[in-house]
Amino acid sequence: MKIGKLFFILLCFFYTAKAQSIDKIQFILDSAYAKSVFYGNVLITQNNQILLEKSYGYADATKQEPLTNKNAFQVASISKQFTAYAIMICQHKGLLHIDSLASKYLPTFPYKNIRVKHLLNHSSGLPNFWDQIRPNLDTLKANGNNDVLDYLIAHPLPLQFEPGTKFQYCDIGYDFLANIIENVSGQTYQVFMHNNIFKPLKMKNTYAYMVTDISRINNKNLAIGHTLVKGKLEYAHLQPQNNFVSYLGNFYGDGSMVTTANDLALWSYALKNCTLLPCDLQALTMDSSIFVRENINYGLGWLVKNTPTGKLLYHTGGHPGNLHVIYRIPESNITFIFLSNAETANHRAIRNRVLDLLNQYVKIY
Repeated sequence: MKIGKLFFILLCFFYTAKAQSIDKIQFILDSAYAKSVFYGNVLITQNNQILLEKSYGYADATKQEPLTNKNAFQVASISKQFTAYAIMICQHKGLLHIDSLASKYLPTFPYKNIRVKHLLNHSSGLPNFWDQIRPNLDTLKANGNNDVLDYLIAHPLPLQFEPGTKFQYCDIGYDFLANIIENVSGQTYQVFMHNNIFKPLKMKNTYAYMVTDISRINNKNLAIGHTLVKGKLEYAHLQPQNNFVSYLGNFYGDGSMVTTANDLALWSYALKNCTLLPCDLQALTMDSSIFVRENINYGLGWLVKNTPTGKLLYHTGGHPGNLHVIYRIPESNITFIFLSNAETANHRAIRNRVLDLLNQYVKIY
């Protein structure tokens, strides 16, 4: 057999195997949707080219408005990677340094041994917000970043551990980072994020809102979060157990972003190509990571997992009625985005199955 013909046969096999992997992923998603309720936008890209893009369910079940790729979602803690990146932009501009004390840039911050880096990688040891701070906030108003800061100034609760010694996920650390961005830049968090990240990357459907209360977000493309109530999907933010959505509605920095799957793909591609920051500075987001558990560290806004096919970078986001995840496989420049506006039991199983098939795809690649 001639070399040219053999090469052609191998090339055909290569592309057929890759296509079959993507077909299997679509089959898994279609089958899951046929058998049970899940809503969401799924996008898989490689080298900024779409491998798979599908929408399932409704943006608003009550109004029977179907989800499309134009719908935006409250991505909750996926917001953290953008806040972390904004801090690195501030460092690049000479406005701060992540090894400096947080109180240098937030003078009223009551903990004088916490560094900016500790807030970024969840090693600050700040008091537990949900158990120690939230019960003491005024539920008749919308609380936010400054309210928590004022509470900690008036009630200097002890740290849970010495900063930098261990990992403990902490949302309010990222709220304080948003305040630091505002103090050193002289701009609101919303304006800084737009001018320095969203606008240059042409993320035209991404907004760093200063609130998380969905009733106060004016966005015609926003998908409403749903939760199952007696077997039926209802608006999640209106359920009694989620009344905190309103009285904790003024937080920003840790989970206030609204974006689309396509915009997140633009973001992932920009990270791969170091579009906004020099690669060596961007690498600090991984170099400053802290141990979480076996094979997993937390960088600046990203979980980093070592796998047989290389590093896997990912982060989830959860808010009433919203369950999201973004995965990046940097070595093969693959991004898998799953934004879901319905709390359903099969969400984790679906995304894990898709990830397994993507790993097979990477091996072929």
